[in-house]
Amino acid sequence: MARPSSLCSYFFTIVTFLVVVLISTTCEADQSKLPKKKHVASLFIFGDSILDAGNNNYINTTTLDQANFWPYGETFFKYPTGRFSDGRLVSDFMAEYANLPLIPPFLQPGIINRGYYYSGVNFASAGAGALVETFQGDVISLKTQLSYYKKVESWLREKLGNDEGRMRISRGVYLFSIGSNDYYAKVLLTKGFTMLNSFSESNHVGMVIGNLTTVIKEIYKTGGRKFAFMNVPDLGCLPVMRIMNAEKNGFKEGKAACCGTGQFRGVLSCGGKRPVKEFELCENPNEYVYWDSIHLTEMANKQLAREMWNGARNSHVIGPYNLKKLFQIRYANFLPYGEIFFKYPTGRFSDGRINSRFYRVTIDSNIFAIHKPRITHGVNFASSGAGALTETHQGLVIDLKTQLSNFKIVEEQLKKKPGDAAAKTLVSNAVYLIDGGGNDYFVALTTNSSVLQSLYSKKQYVDMVIGNLTTIIKPTWPSPATNASDGTNTIAAIAATSQPTQAMTTIARKQHKQ
Repeated sequence: MARPSSLCSYFFTIVTFLVVVLISTTCEADQSKLPKKKHVASLFIFGDSILDAGNNNYINTTTLDQANFWPYGETFFKYPTGRFSDGRLVSDFMAEYANLPLIPPFLQPGIINRGYYYSGVNFASAGAGALVETFQGDVISLKTQLSYYKKVESWLREKLGNDEGRMRISRGVYLFSIGSNDYYAKVLLTKGFTMLNSFSESNHVGMVIGNLTTVIKEIYKTGGRKFAFMNVPDLGCLPVMRIMNAEKNGFKEGKAACCGTGQFRGVLSCGGKRPVKEFELCENPNEYVYWDSIHLTEMANKQLAREMWNGARNSHVIGPYNLKKLFQIRYANFLPYGEIFFKYPTGRFSDGRINSRFYRVTIDSNIFAIHKPRITHGVNFASSGAGALTETHQGLVIDLKTQLSNFKIVEEQLKKKPGDAAAKTLVSNAVYLIDGGGNDYFVALTTNSSVLQSLYSKKQYVDMVIGNLTTIIKPTWPSPATNASDGTNTIAAIAATSQPTQAMTTIARKQHKQ
């Protein structure tokens, strides 16, 4: 069966390791070309009928879990594609906004030969749940979707090389819509769920969350860092469950579905290919929130996708990042960055050179290419988005602690060549330029940071930032006795750039007043 998920009481969650974003809308209605820009992050899609772009067309299942017949697809594609809508899905609009082609279903024949994997893959299957037992045998379970993803991940590493493949995986966005079928099946069905019905509701929820967590961890192990979740909706808001959606945001009908039969057209009979053959079809799906008794119209999908993409951060709808930010976060390797001096993007967050270039510090673009003699001139360990706190944008950046470990790698290589004495001279005579802290305050003031808002006062938070920075400096600055033989310190000079951000300035001013 195509299982429920809806616009009603959606929660949309973006997880960038420890950063969580909630996007919500209430019950009231509120293959073409490869990417033109190589920097665009790939989109990997997991879930159920809300995101299934046609995978169930290629498995042996029932028409309850398929939408490859008229009138599905009539509005945009003009033919059925397997999507449970009259047109495009939320994920299709996400791809469009991210300058990606339509993300194809994994099981679609021939996509691997046309290079579609570079843009991402859709693994979703109508009727699937986080539990393997949910409509088992009729759908592609989340566990199997994960196994498909691992095949794609291996293919990317093989075709692009391990480093570029890893980068593609880490920059990708992982979109999920899963879980509603696990609860829907338990509530409305008993066949095949005898074992699961023996568990309490809290245990059942724990199993669903546990399975989803396992999948996320597996993707994380491969390098995935940017996760987005469309949470389980209020099942009572669906037409099949007697929905009572309000009419707003341009929709004339928020109660009944466009296609189906019975009260509110709440019987899943759209297309006449399912057990109930009778169905009615509205004249204009764009006036409806719901296409069939469970799924949204293209117009509703578009409105939801637009809010997810551009929604104001830290509102009741989304925070701290919207999807646009999630796709763009932490990269400057595309035009117009670098256009003035380099004439191409280098990864520097500027139109040209950054301040360290004017200090005559040579920047090595790859700190691990330590066989190059250029490391004797200096190395740049900085990472956009990093802070003094490890938790700041954790998983998306090279935190200050890791930057220190990278410095130690370079230091050890210098001891091997040109040797201990020369390395000691290089390290002691070097200038250490540090620009850190701005992101710690920016994240604290622009996100729903429990660290700042719940656990620590502003003064304690500032002390944590300064304390971490001090801790990083101390290991490379030993006591005078350490180098008493030659009278030198390991670090002869440190230049710490101030944080010009209004966020830090505001905190600092308030801090002085306390």
